Amino acid sequence: MKVVNLLDFLYKTRDLYVLDYLTISEDLVNFLELIINDDQFIQKIDLGLVYLKKKSSDQYVIVDGVNRILSLSLLLHAICECYKKTSTQNTKAIKIIRDKYIIKNSKYKLHLKDADDILYKKIISGERLSGKEKQKSLFKILHKYWTLIKTDSIKAASIFNTLKKVSVTIVDVDLTSERDLYYKLNLHRKINQILLIDDYLKEIGVIQEWAYIKNTYLKTENDIFLFIKDYLITKFNYRNFKSENVYENFVNYFETMLQYVSEEIIINKLKKAAELYANMLNIKFENNNIKSAFVKIKEYAGYDTFPYLLDVYQDFNENNISYETFTEILKTIVEYLYNRKESNNNIDFNELVEYLNAFITCK
Repeated sequence: MKVVNLLDFLYKTRDLYVLDYLTISEDLVNFLELIINDDQFIQKIDLGLVYLKKKSSDQYVIVDGVNRILSLSLLLHAICECYKKTSTQNTKAIKIIRDKYIIKNSKYKLHLKDADDILYKKIISGERLSGKEKQKSLFKILHKYWTLIKTDSIKAASIFNTLKKVSVTIVDVDLTSERDLYYKLNLHRKINQILLIDDYLKEIGVIQEWAYIKNTYLKTENDIFLFIKDYLITKFNYRNFKSENVYENFVNYFETMLQYVSEEIIINKLKKAAELYANMLNIKFENNNIKSAFVKIKEYAGYDTFPYLLDVYQDFNENNISYETFTEILKTIVEYLYNRKESNNNIDFNELVEYLNAFITCK
């Protein structure tokens, strides 16, 4: 752990990569607003901890802190654009800024992922952007910088001198799981937990099987998330399951199961469950009674019953309960949902579960 000047760190770094599951914040750091509105920022500019995994002496993977580095990079680009062609001195200064902090040997220093990387490079190279691209956070913060520099007539030298005071504390995470660290550091904001799960399954060697499950049964990212959440609820029987902990619970489930069975068996269980869950989501049933029940369950906004329904549907599919028992459960749930809807009484479905389980036991 060491404190470094952020501009100096950018200057000495050749490549900065991001994690596959990184989510660019919709609310990037606005350095100019801090400089203008906060006297403390001018006096003491400490941007906290930046977690890095070293690839070589001048190459790093950013585990946490990319939004601050990205914001700074875009501010430096905004300065260059606002003062372009204003004077010979500024032209020379712009070339120095770009060569030192944005580009190294004609290559971009910061490497984002997929669409974010394409947009970032288009911005830095001055390419025309589409209307959709201008709605992204990368362009929004850049536009704020342009506006502030022009309307407040902030001089480039003033901005740059202030930025020279910016420091961060670099934390080396070579001996740490960067995925778990990223997850824990970002629990306070919305992150794509499906990408975290993808990376975990890639690490243990079953990503192809998982990709087949997603592509065959779960057509949207929301379907994937709902399936994992509801599947885990059936396994851990959580009354107050927190959606923001899906990745953590998935890993706990997988690691627990691996103590007793192989990865292949676990994936096959997920595959069978995903097929059944897709039937529920898409109301894909040959039997009219079952189909009709699920139509009404969705009509009555009964998605909170899906974890329990998946559990009993699996029992029915494996012949652990009879058709009569399964349809009676569906009928009871439909009645419960109808009454809940009509009375506007949000009775917790868990109160019904004990009765349903007792009913199954008796049968």
